[in-house]
Amino acid sequence: MIPITTSNVALCFIFVFVLLLECSTLSNAFTTTTTTKTKTRLYSTAAVDESISVSILKKELLSMIPKRPLGAPATNITTDISVVEDIRRVSSNLEYLTPLPPLVGSTKAVETLDGGWQLVYSDASEIRNIVKLPFGFRLGPVYQPIDIVNSKVENQALIKHKLRLFSGHTRVIANFELAKVGVKNRAGVINKNGERVNVLFNKVIFTLRRFLVLPTFGKIRKTAKPKGAAEKEDSIVPSIDITYLDDTMRISRGGDGSLFILIRPKSNSNIMPMLSKDVVDQIQVKDATPTYDASKDILPGSQ
Repeated sequence: MIPITTSNVALCFIFVFVLLLECSTLSNAFTTTTTTKTKTRLYSTAAVDESISVSILKKELLSMIPKRPLGAPATNITTDISVVEDIRRVSSNLEYLTPLPPLVGSTKAVETLDGGWQLVYSDASEIRNIVKLPFGFRLGPVYQPIDIVNSKVENQALIKHKLRLFSGHTRVIANFELAKVGVKNRAGVINKNGERVNVLFNKVIFTLRRFLVLPTFGKIRKTAKPKGAAEKEDSIVPSIDITYLDDTMRISRGGDGSLFILIRPKSNSNIMPMLSKDVVDQIQVKDATPTYDASKDILPGSQ
């Protein structure tokens, strides 16, 4: 999948930097532009038939995943260990029954990947680390819209304060491509079947949406540069394997085997339209832009 699953993805959740440290200065630090957005489809245009066995397993899997406050994804830290084992077991069973061939060589599989997705469960370390945000902040839904035409993906996370003092969101902006068959990922796993996607993370955008009762109209924001395991200066590109895919569910595995379960968001969800290329290009990432390593940092820092 397009990593919600590498260390970069946790960048989505560190909004505290914007809300607590720089609220008074960010509006002057960036040039405000008119935001042009691309409408996100909630469903792909491809139709995928599923067997009765698959339908039963999907319902069983979703019934196991506990609901979290504000729609945040569940993790193996917030879920009872016996349920975690059941989630892993049913996910593995579904992976053997995926109704679509691997992405490489399958136009229908790629088309099914298109559109909006919502993360409902993960045991990845970068997701576990941000289950409890400090200072009264609460993680909300985590979305991932994908644009296959332009090879773009965004990891979006909504953040609120328990006292309703602030609300905001983050976007991790990335491009993606299908990985070549036979290439190893960072963990040494070979892409045998062509189910792997390479991801290039470009920038992280933190936006304060509301301060107390006042809307900010997106004028208070800050950028950070990804700087984690996926950005190591070697020839291995960050990637993720899409091991199950149909119209309404996606299961992916990170390079370390971490599990990600995503579903199509509801029609009344808060998934945001993707930023256009022009807007993303205008939000500059300079040498002095703070960096963030999700495996180590609590807040973005210097290079």
